[in-house]
Amino acid sequence: MRAISGTTSSKRIGPSITKDLRKVLENSLRDDLILTPHLNNFLATWDGTIDPKVAEIIARAMAEKQRDRRGSWSASQAGKCLRRQELMFLGAPGVGSTSAQGNQILNNGRWVHLRWQATLLTAGLLDDIEVTHKKKSQRARCTLDGLGVAKSGRYSGRDFGFELKGRNEWVYQMQLGKGPDEQTRKQVDFEFLLTGLEIFVILNENKNNQAWHEWVIIRDDSRVREMASQIKELNRAVENQRLHPPLEECRKQLKSGEFYKCPYGTPGGACANAGSWPTGI
Repeated sequence: MRAISGTTSSKRIGPSITKDLRKVLENSLRDDLILTPHLNNFLATWDGTIDPKVAEIIARAMAEKQRDRRGSWSASQAGKCLRRQELMFLGAPGVGSTSAQGNQILNNGRWVHLRWQATLLTAGLLDDIEVTHKKKSQRARCTLDGLGVAKSGRYSGRDFGFELKGRNEWVYQMQLGKGPDEQTRKQVDFEFLLTGLEIFVILNENKNNQAWHEWVIIRDDSRVREMASQIKELNRAVENQRLHPPLEECRKQLKSGEFYKCPYGTPGGACANAGSWPTGI
């Protein structure tokens, strides 16, 4: 806690914090985290060598092809525009073509995940990675970045899911103050729904300097119910063969809005051309 001081008076405002109380507060803060205290200790002496069994797990993950996202609702899309999710479900073609740089950006993100997964597996902080859960009745599936059991602190012995996000410097610093962004929270709500887990760790890595920050997220049943309602709404659209309408900003084709960021956006994109239900996909 930062001491309060002034330029015209040295009088202390409020009671002082003793060393013992400060130690209790610091220990309480560490107890609120699942990975960071153990990870700091591990990294301080680790030479970077990967356990052979972990190397086999990572090799299998590296060889795994990206899944076909048609026919199911995905945690990574949770909370996004309903029409966008429906077009992805139906396998609508995205706008434009991939580029060499675009593929390198995707590959870099994949390698960052593999690096963290290899580290946390070797440290014994995760038990498994790329863990898939499905609910066929809801046409829903998710793949967790990791799954583990808390080693100490107030969550000791509890199962937790792990979600990793790489952030640029500006976003990283913004989320340090405000917490994980709503898109990630909704992704975790989706994963709470499918897995039945009560605890998730969201970990942001700063792409500029590899600093990281951890949040422990406790299941919020009201948010999970809201996500369940969204999945029902999406399934209703498929069963009735009627897409949700475009967002207002997309109807107006605002260049500063979602219309030009969405893979189905732009005037020639699938969203504008699909009408109430696409044909010929």
